[in-house]
Amino acid sequence: MTFLEAISFRPLPVTLLAVATYISLLTGLLWVHLVPPKVAPQFELNRWGVNLTDAWQDLRQITGEFRPYNAHSNDDVRDFLLKRITDIVKENQINGYDGEIEIVDDNSSNVLFEGGNANGLTVYFEGTNIMVLVRGTDATLSPVLVNAHYDSVSTGYGATDDGMAVVTVLQLVKAFTNPSRAGEHRIQRGILALLNNGEEDFLNGARAFAVHPMGKLAHSFLNLEGAGAGGRATLFRSTDAEVTKWYKASKRPFGTVVSGDGFKSGLVKSQTDYKVFTENLGMRGLDVAFWEPRSRYHTVDDDVKHTTHRSLWHMLGSSLEILEAATRDTGREFDHEEGPPAGVGHDGVWFDLFGRAFGLLRLHTLFALTITLIIVPVIMMATTVYFLHTSGKFYYLSNTPLVPQPPDESHLPRTTRGWRGLFRFPVAFVVASAAVVGMAYLVDKINPMIAYSSQFSVWAMFLSLWWCLAWFVLRGADADTVRPTALGRGYAFIEQWALWWVVLIFVAVSIDQSHIASGYFVLVSYTGVFLAAWLSLLELFGLPRKTSQRVSYESIHSEGHSQIAPSGPVSDDEDSEPEANERTHLFRGERRPTTFGGFARRDTDAHSSHSLAESEPHIHGVFGREQAWSAWLPTWIWIPQFLFSVPVPLIFTTSIGLLLSTATNQTGADGSSTLTIYLIMAIMSILILLPGSPFYHRISYQITLFLFVVCIATTTYNLAAFPFTDSSRLKVYFQQSVNLDTGVNSAYLVAHPGYVESVVSSLPSAQGTPLNITADPGRVGLKRVSWPGIPPKVAGDAPMKSWLEANATKLSATSARINIRGLNTRACKLNFKEPVNSIVVNRKGVENLGEPVGPQGTKEIRLWSREWEQGWEVEIAWAADSSVDGVKATCLWADANNARQEIPALWEVERFAPSWGVVSKLADGLVEGWREVRI
Repeated sequence: MTFLEAISFRPLPVTLLAVATYISLLTGLLWVHLVPPKVAPQFELNRWGVNLTDAWQDLRQITGEFRPYNAHSNDDVRDFLLKRITDIVKENQINGYDGEIEIVDDNSSNVLFEGGNANGLTVYFEGTNIMVLVRGTDATLSPVLVNAHYDSVSTGYGATDDGMAVVTVLQLVKAFTNPSRAGEHRIQRGILALLNNGEEDFLNGARAFAVHPMGKLAHSFLNLEGAGAGGRATLFRSTDAEVTKWYKASKRPFGTVVSGDGFKSGLVKSQTDYKVFTENLGMRGLDVAFWEPRSRYHTVDDDVKHTTHRSLWHMLGSSLEILEAATRDTGREFDHEEGPPAGVGHDGVWFDLFGRAFGLLRLHTLFALTITLIIVPVIMMATTVYFLHTSGKFYYLSNTPLVPQPPDESHLPRTTRGWRGLFRFPVAFVVASAAVVGMAYLVDKINPMIAYSSQFSVWAMFLSLWWCLAWFVLRGADADTVRPTALGRGYAFIEQWALWWVVLIFVAVSIDQSHIASGYFVLVSYTGVFLAAWLSLLELFGLPRKTSQRVSYESIHSEGHSQIAPSGPVSDDEDSEPEANERTHLFRGERRPTTFGGFARRDTDAHSSHSLAESEPHIHGVFGREQAWSAWLPTWIWIPQFLFSVPVPLIFTTSIGLLLSTATNQTGADGSSTLTIYLIMAIMSILILLPGSPFYHRISYQITLFLFVVCIATTTYNLAAFPFTDSSRLKVYFQQSVNLDTGVNSAYLVAHPGYVESVVSSLPSAQGTPLNITADPGRVGLKRVSWPGIPPKVAGDAPMKSWLEANATKLSATSARINIRGLNTRACKLNFKEPVNSIVVNRKGVENLGEPVGPQGTKEIRLWSREWEQGWEVEIAWAADSSVDGVKATCLWADANNARQEIPALWEVERFAPSWGVVSKLADGLVEGWREVRI
């Protein structure tokens, strides 16, 4: 066998290359997706001046208890962080660091702002932030802000939200004030490290920073966040391409602009401090965050044992490299005097490749490339078709008669049969894609939450289903006894190119109209498929002219070969097949199937009763019963076509598919549409496999048989399996409300409609009691189940009815003063039936704050104090045509560190709920005590 024969377009080489490509690339992509990079060697840690062991110990220290703003443990963590920062700075200064460092313990920043609630919300907050300013050598350059929040939710230890970011900031201060490092690498642009408190409740800490004088110093930022428990820290979003170039310095970049577009388009509802820095302060910067698994987010599973040193190093190492690049950037583009403090950048497009390389370009560059790819390939294809047509070599869509016609008794084809395969790919695409989309609806109907714990089983089902059906149509239509054609691959590429061309139009519109860059991967797939399609046309130049090709019929001999002279075409007559009779061989042309699904010539026996007129001859250089003129086609052209259309598009599309599925597969617990999850996975499965489909008809049936088994097994599992596991637990949201006048309390659990009742039914206090089951008003798509819970004991030794004191004094027909105070709390709120349009908050020893509320007024005021049990005095006013005759005064309890004694209803849920369920907070307060106050 010659080398060209070994690499020809036949089942064995195609199968080997396809299997090797898909397995190697998918394995690599999954590894990068699931496994954080190794911790750097000790010499690199020493070079940076950081200590990962100390960072891990700090993480364990601050995550020992829940630390929401409204818990005493929050103060303990704050004291610990202040001491750690002071010790780090003092040690580095003693060892010789001579740069200027300023530590700010902020106990004076208070803010009153609109909370953005649709019903009208105003928030009053008193900040307790910690700031460290490390000045650079160039005082004219603004420092770079690096931010993390040290509070957690009331039901989570916050190892990744946001503990690892906090200890990262500590190590950044240590690194950039390290005397041994500063000698050679003293920063030119300073660093402003911010540890803010109160992020979990309306981004309060960042808003307090915005009114502090230091909030005006920095014009660029790096925000560090967490929305999962482990894994890699991804580049969530970025304001522009210019600031994103700092991220290119990361040795292990991870992220894609698709996540940023999710925020931009409103698909991602949650927010980080990034929102305050960009919208309130006009800054430019990066949002880097842990992002999965979401089932551990805001739960007790967000703890140290569910994360790793690798994850910590990925955030810390990336932050060091980003800030190194930022502090060395002496450009003035972030220090504009006109317009926003940081100027205006250009929308960027960015993505990582295998967590090793990072691509970055401007959005307008992507748009220019998109328009170019829409126009230029069409011109190239049209020009190529023109030259093929004028040279008589455009075999596509041809049915040119042979000259001369073969003898009637030969039963040979009488035309070129160049139109065969025209509808093969469209049929395969429609059948396979419709089945996959239909399966998405079926899974959503029967077992909608299975992706919560088994997203890779769902991936395997969609991918194997599309492959099997597409293979069946393409291979079945191309079978040696049906409609074999040498142009099947070319038709598939040309038609697929036309399909991607239409998609590219939509990408161009989304870039131009909405500034959405997520379609960048389409350009990659489109380009690969176009090059493969173009090669399908170029290879036709190697064929003889359709009107001059001749077959020397006399040369057909008993060995089953035909000698084709470059002087005439072969035909495409559908009726040229000989009629079968009792002497017809099972395999026409006396060929037998090979191991990999092809056909080999069977030598003619001397005593065979067959004549050449009764069986088509096997033509040397032609696969099976394909057109005889295909012997002139290059046997190797499929290899560059494969390399253009499969590997690179597979990398880009699969990376985005994994990000989308992992970001959404557990959002059903929050009330999001589960159908959307499956449609995303189904569509991405189609796009992953689509570029390689022109090769399916040459891939061994054994591969498809294996994938068929996979499809059956995963489909059965996905439709029947229980959707939650101990490692992927369903989040159930808890809150307890107490009427302090009557003592009546209700405990609530809010969760997915199919499972919340079974969780409540497992609780001893809910046995034999009436359950109130309604749709939750705050979380669309979820169900609320309430029952008389075990009464809380959050007022210390005092009875619960004395927990909250509130009174109101009417000042005029349209104004009043309300005083509210709670025992052992620093968070309360006021709710009005009618909106108020003016608010002034008075606090003893604190400057009064008041400003207009939203244009529609406000129905709720949240009140946060840095001190305990101090209370607030709130003056309100309302429109003359309105009537505010009462207020619902509520105080909040958010400390679950001693839940068994203080919130026994919560402890009961944690103790008796099924192992596949885990508690998260429903609102700011785990317990709300309230009473009505007349004005």
